[in-house]
Amino acid sequence: MTVTWLTVLPGVLFGIALGVIVLAYAPQTVRTSDALARLGEPSVSAAGPTVQLTRWDRVGSWLAQHLPAIKFLAPPTKDLDLLEMSVSYFYASKAKAALFGFAAPLVLPIFWQLVTGQASAMLLAPSPIFAIVLWFSVDTNVKARAAKARQEVTRFMGVYLQTVAVALLGNTTPDTALSETANLSDSWVFKRLRREYAAADLTRVSKWDALENLGKQLDVPPLVELGRTMRMSEAHVSLREQLLASADQLRDQVAAATRKDAERVTRRATVPVYLTLAVLIVLTLLPSIANLFLHQ
Repeated sequence: MTVTWLTVLPGVLFGIALGVIVLAYAPQTVRTSDALARLGEPSVSAAGPTVQLTRWDRVGSWLAQHLPAIKFLAPPTKDLDLLEMSVSYFYASKAKAALFGFAAPLVLPIFWQLVTGQASAMLLAPSPIFAIVLWFSVDTNVKARAAKARQEVTRFMGVYLQTVAVALLGNTTPDTALSETANLSDSWVFKRLRREYAAADLTRVSKWDALENLGKQLDVPPLVELGRTMRMSEAHVSLREQLLASADQLRDQVAAATRKDAERVTRRATVPVYLTLAVLIVLTLLPSIANLFLHQ
């Protein structure tokens, strides 16, 4: 690679990346001549409302269709379903992160060239590395968010089980108890349950089968256990004791998870505290040490 290309290449790559980002986020404009030409054309009303796809939606959809079905490239479908995130949006987020990771380090060779007047191909190496790291950072973020969402589902399910057990004290069928209890809260967990119950009513599937299928689909064991417990109502078995026992078990799981999170946060805070103390000790002892050496 010649010196000329080494001099021009960082700026060209940075300009291309910046242009792609600006083009992706720039508002779409309509030319006046095209708009006036369409005024006289007959329009056909659509059957339903249409959603206009953005450029990033199209990029994500293209990546979802053309990327090979390899394990480390495949989308985490269960996590995405739990977070109610589409696969195209997931891949669009990965493309944005990779583009930013590729463009950001290109400032370094440009700055180096302006300061020293020399170009170096080694300074271009961080761009693909940063792009790959930020590409997979989206997967890590999705998994972390899905783990928190599953903990939240477990916490809400403990309350839900207790409320269903209370509803069963009256002259209420298990099917009605599940439906009425799901209407008591507007949290996203209860909204998801209401949607599944509505779909089960349309497809004539029992609500406990819907709960078990949803638990397997989202990898949420409490939903699977609730579905299996409620299925025992078909054998006219009293469910109240089983529901209360399951609620106590979920409460213990939530408490154990909370303790682990607190211990993890405490361990993470230990290093900054020690570093701060070390800096304070050095600043406190530095004048005395300096005077000792100066008076020798």
